[in-house]
Parts: sequence; structure tokens; C-alpha cells
Amino acid sequence: MWRRHPQRHEFSPWTRDCRKFAESEETVRSQLSKKFGGAAAVETLRAELKKEGIKTSRRDVFIKGFPSEIDLIVPRKKAKPCLLDLLYEPEKVSVALEVKKSGSFGKQGIVKIKNDFKGLRGLGVKCAYVTFEDRNNYRWRPTQDRLDGFRCFALAWHKKTDGPLEPTKKSEGWEALVKFLRNEIAARRGG
Repeated sequence: MWRRHPQRHEFSPWTRDCRKFAESEETVRSQLSKKFGGAAAVETLRAELKKEGIKTSRRDVFIKGFPSEIDLIVPRKKAKPCLLDLLYEPEKVSVALEVKKSGSFGKQGIVKIKNDFKGLRGLGVKCAYVTFEDRNNYRWRPTQDRLDGFRCFALAWHKKTDGPLEPTKKSEGWEALVKFLRNEIAARRGG
């Protein structure tokens, strides 16, 4: 997904498609809610994970015993939601994902994510934060340290909003996310 081509020093075609999406979003922003970019990011992530053979929930689902919606769930193998494709039992979840198109905004964003993840951990659910792009040096960028050990993945960096994208470290990019999810699925085999 966010891999550089070995012969060319540019991002993959999928990365360029994401940039085109971001540019087209600008043209419809006045007609759609602010949530459009986030919803499209989740749907794009779902499609790319499917290509990797990783099953996901629909977007905006719930886990029994937790009051807030979850952007995306990677269920255990053979797990099915228990109500309307929207509600999962905690033991049926491999990982709950918080997904952002362009990172978190401010200290309150980090506090909310951290509190949500702690609540989910109390139910036995693993969590991770995924952003399509963020500023590497942003004071309030979610990191594993700032989120009390919860995994964080940034698929690309930018120096300014909608500016040129730069690859992230291997430990927090696309390949690392896919490896993390596969490991969690394997660790929670069963339905």
C-alpha cells in the first residue's frame, strides 16, 4: 500500500489514488459533512486489508459492553456479529481500530483515544490507532508512548496539510500494520 517501487522513487499507484481522493474531497467538502474524509478512509482501509486477506467488519460498529462506536474491527476467524452486522461480543474481536484520514487534533483527541482503548482493553479487546497521514513533528500526534502502549500506525507523513507525502518508518507503516493484525488474528484463533 505505502510501498515505494524499487525501480522508481515514488509511491505506489494506490498512494497516488489516495492523494487524488484527498483532492476530490476538497471539491465536495462544502456539500458533504466533515465526516466524509474519515468514512472514506475507513472504507479505503477495509478494501486494502481485504486485498491482504484480512477480514474486517463494516465501518462504525459496536462492541457489547462499550458505549462508543468503533471505526473498524478485525474479527476473530469465523466470528460473526451478534446483531445486525453492528454488534460484536468482545471475545469475537481480534483488534479494534481507530482510523483517521489526517491524524488526531489536539490533546483532547489523544485523551479520548486513550480512554476508549483502556475501556476496550478492560473487555479484553486489543486496540490500535491508524492514520493515513500525519505530521511527524506534531505535538499531539498519537504515538505508542502517548497512548500508554497501544500500537500506532502512520501510513505517510506530510509537512503541511495536503502537502507532499513522505514514507514513515517501517515499524509504523503499512507492512507493520498488516503484520500486527495477522499476529493478533493468529493469537486469537477460534470463533
